[in-house]
Amino acid sequence: MSKSLVTLTPLGGLGEIGMNCLALETETSMILVDCGLMFPDVILYGVDVVIPRMDFIIERKHKLKGIVLTHGHEDHIGALAWLAPYLAQTPLYGSEFTLRLALKRLQERALETRVVVHPVQGGERVQLGDFGVTFIPVCHSIVEGFGLGIETPAGRIVHTGDFKIDRNPLDGHATDLETFSQFSKDGALLLLSDSTNVEREGFSLTEREILETLDGIFAQAQGRILVTLFATHIQRMQEIFGLAAKYHRRVACTGRSLVTNIEIARELGHLRFGSHNSCELEDLTRLHDDQVVILLTGSQGEPLSALSRASRSEHSQINIRQGDTVIMSSRFIPGNTRAITRVINDLYRQGATVLYERVQAIHASGHAHQEELKIMLKTIRPKFFIPIHGEYRHLHKHAELAITQGVAPERALILENGQPVTFSSTGIRFEDPVYAESILVDGKGVGDVGQSVLKERQILGGEGLVIVLLVQDELGTIVFGPSVQSKGFIFEQHFDHVLEDAKCIILDIMESNPQTEVHKLEERIRSALRRFFRTVLDRDPIVIPLIARV
Repeated sequence: MSKSLVTLTPLGGLGEIGMNCLALETETSMILVDCGLMFPDVILYGVDVVIPRMDFIIERKHKLKGIVLTHGHEDHIGALAWLAPYLAQTPLYGSEFTLRLALKRLQERALETRVVVHPVQGGERVQLGDFGVTFIPVCHSIVEGFGLGIETPAGRIVHTGDFKIDRNPLDGHATDLETFSQFSKDGALLLLSDSTNVEREGFSLTEREILETLDGIFAQAQGRILVTLFATHIQRMQEIFGLAAKYHRRVACTGRSLVTNIEIARELGHLRFGSHNSCELEDLTRLHDDQVVILLTGSQGEPLSALSRASRSEHSQINIRQGDTVIMSSRFIPGNTRAITRVINDLYRQGATVLYERVQAIHASGHAHQEELKIMLKTIRPKFFIPIHGEYRHLHKHAELAITQGVAPERALILENGQPVTFSSTGIRFEDPVYAESILVDGKGVGDVGQSVLKERQILGGEGLVIVLLVQDELGTIVFGPSVQSKGFIFEQHFDHVLEDAKCIILDIMESNPQTEVHKLEERIRSALRRFFRTVLDRDPIVIPLIARV
């Protein structure tokens, strides 16, 4: 590899929203931008999280100069815990808040010594081997987020991170377009830009507009106010504490992740509140309803979250009652809609009024809409453009948008995970793809759940399980069974005749083949019962025959 070349290898985040991970590599150096996870689709039965494949990084860890984190959302830091066991004192760069969140995840697995944290400030530059990285503040739905200006041997690369351009920011939470412009003034080789909201026209709602809406809700609410939001949206939490003080209410919090993040944000000065507008949950009984605000987890309808349990009257300290106003100040993540609407329905059954993004402007996305994306393109004026952080249609539409802003069509590149591209001062070259199939994590198992296991889980979830047990003596005589048990297949009290008929089929097979090898008998029973169940019930459960000979 020539010293004037740089190769970008996306390992996650292209073709999906989540699992962001990008390697930049020269002959002697490599840096990693983000290392995130993705939460599973409903079709991934039992899977906890999805992470990028780490082989590419591990094979090159000898030249890994550092990991750079743009911000503290799970889709950018969550997979570090699976990479860390292969690291040894690897430098980790990001804002103080981002690093505190990342370190918390590593400490849960006793892996914090695998990295060395280096907190950076906005505008700060660090040298990592052949790469110079400047951290540029951006506005997002979490505090202390950064875009990156990356100096490479082939030229300057801008990585926006997750961003929006708030035209009227609160508390200085702004995207620093001036620094982006300064970094790119002598020419930007490449822009990598957030594509999440490319389908949305105009500008995103500003946080000031959200605050005005929330203010109106607080002014009118007669009873308790319950607010659920993303546990990392510290700026929105500060707005809630501020409004509570304005309307003489006190805020109580419940939910482990929420409480942890509030403690970190308060220590770092991002949250400001005192005893006059905060309290513990147990103090709520001494307050009138019009003096209460409750911050709680459950914005995505998670079954065990505080809001979900309260909506079902299963929370030990919070009961929903007539007159409550519930504010769901977050977007519906695709795939969670059914769970969220179930919680909303349960809240209404309990007598609450529920406000959410689709009926009132109580949440602003942290991702840029079309006009903001255009502003970023005009600010950077890159030679090449690669859309990142989006499903394939988002990447395609963002590339089209870049072309309307002056990027040459042949220089608007749509990559997918595992497709490296090498840049030089004279052009580009697509490298051979690397294996970048994502890894499924289920409990302590990492990568041991594949398509065959998922297929079986799908059948189990849709068709159920039938277990056949019988015991033969050495002469082939059945001394026990056949016993036929089903799980998730039929209601045995109503369909016991089906299982009795199944036993007759098993006995016929055994009588016809008493001395046949066990594995052949089991296969014949399996095939016969599957045909029988398909014919009688139009169902195809997993059938597991177990024959023992004594």
